[in-house]
Amino acid sequence: MDLSTATQLEGPLEEAVESEDAAVVIDLAGCQFIDSTGIALIVRAWQRVDASAGNGGKGGLVLCCQSEQVRRVLEVTGLEHSLRVFDTRDEAVAALRA
Repeated sequence: MDLSTATQLEGPLEEAVESEDAAVVIDLAGCQFIDSTGIALIVRAWQRVDASAGNGGKGGLVLCCQSEQVRRVLEVTGLEHSLRVFDTRDEAVAALRA
């Protein structure tokens, strides 16, 4: 996910976070690369969900990601410690339902 591909996610993600009780899973299973554009998109969505839910940023938005490169970027940026990141979509969805 970079400058040329992030726009494909931007519209659907904006739509998903509009609700006050948004529960959003960003599935990065097919993502092998992410740059600052993708990170910024995730952070903006997280901030919108966090502002609506007032939940400290951990209740309404989760990520699932298996790529070591993408996980490394999430770790370096600190997002892996701020957001809940799961290996599978099923784990991510279960976390939102808990």
